[in-house]
Amino acid sequence: MKQSLVNLIFYSDRRKDLLLLLKEEPRDIDTIKNLLNVDARSIQPHIKKMKDARLIIEEKKVYMLSEIGEVIVENMEPFLNSIEVFEANSEYWKTRDLTQIPDYLLERIDELEHCELLEPDAEHMLETPKVFMDNIRSSKEIFTLVSYFHPEAPSLYASLAENGTKLTLCMTKNVIERLVTGFPEEAKRLFKSENSKIFICQKPSPIPIIVVTDKFLSLKMFENDGKLRDQLLISTEEKALRWGKELFWHCMRVAEPTEEKPDI
Repeated sequence: MKQSLVNLIFYSDRRKDLLLLLKEEPRDIDTIKNLLNVDARSIQPHIKKMKDARLIIEEKKVYMLSEIGEVIVENMEPFLNSIEVFEANSEYWKTRDLTQIPDYLLERIDELEHCELLEPDAEHMLETPKVFMDNIRSSKEIFTLVSYFHPEAPSLYASLAENGTKLTLCMTKNVIERLVTGFPEEAKRLFKSENSKIFICQKPSPIPIIVVTDKFLSLKMFENDGKLRDQLLISTEEKALRWGKELFWHCMRVAEPTEEKPDI
């Protein structure tokens, strides 16, 4: 009985890995063995099946993807990467409200690869994670959208702006009010800095916090019941930074920000 391409590819990690390997460039059998850490006896049956299905072709003892194989692998890779993104932090994604992420970004969720989930323990509940602080302090440009107040933020962002970091800050009205009333000196430094652009969200932000810089992406999302836990997704991958910046500007449009500045 003829085997379907789905079964042929996805029922064998070895065949799947072989296709992804050949996507990079054609390889001979010795290179394939070394890179996949297999021997010829174990990999040759898989190569034969892929050749019979016309996913792989052989020329002068070098294996490469066929035109059909190239099309399949090109579409297969984002699918596999999406699964890896969800599996890496499965409990987090299961409990998060994804309805606030636009469809065009959900379709590219595979770009959030190698995300680290940060959750403080009881002894460090009120502390900002060190990896976040290290990355933001070394960033040259920062885009932040925030819907809740953190007491460390005013001093941090004011210092960054004064030291030459370009800031685009979008805060909800209640965050702005707490900033101005509770930290008037830091607020004045922020609003007067030539490096900072301050926006006020006139509507609740669909995402509680987005921080994306030239160094990293940091993201907090509401749970399905609308609650917010102190869990932070962070990634330094280039694709994730582009994805995060698109989400930032999407939320800016949805939130209808303005450039009004309160009296200080």
